Amino acid sequence: MYPRQPNRLQAHSDDIIWDSFRQGNKAALAVLFERYYNVLYQYGIKVCRDTELVNDCLQDLFIEIWQQRKPAPLLSIQAYLIKALRYKLNRTIKSNQQVLRASDELPFEMSHESFLIQSEQDQANVAALTEQLAHLSPKQREIIFLRFYQRLSYREICDIMQIEYQVARNQLSMAIKKLRSLVKLPLY
Repeated sequence: MYPRQPNRLQAHSDDIIWDSFRQGNKAALAVLFERYYNVLYQYGIKVCRDTELVNDCLQDLFIEIWQQRKPAPLLSIQAYLIKALRYKLNRTIKSNQQVLRASDELPFEMSHESFLIQSEQDQANVAALTEQLAHLSPKQREIIFLRFYQRLSYREICDIMQIEYQVARNQLSMAIKKLRSLVKLPLY
């Protein structure tokens, strides 16, 4: 067996990879899968706790985008893939007669990798914040996840959640205000 050759496309920008993918390059599809799988999986788990369903939907998603090869360039490949996964998960859940909407009844947990907690006080602050996230609406939790954990723009969030720009800003603002009122963190 020959050693696996590094994919030369990996070093290229998303736009170049997407164009190559649209022209039928299977290596570009592999790069897209490798580059976005973890982000999509993390998002999928926030929407649906069923890891097998998330994995199945992810694989189906990449098969479908390969078969369809969207003809136009995209502003954000990540936002397009997240929106497509969200739609696919919701459609699959509905077809399975499960009525679990995106983010309903899901605890929003802070990722341990996201924070380098250096003191006991920091740990207490993070615990208090995590506990209070449960008091937010599912849409507010989803917007916080997309904005701060996936670092998407408001436009990308609006596209994924199918809401207006000002609604996204208002929802995020209200979520932050509510968290501030619930969690009294010391000022440094």
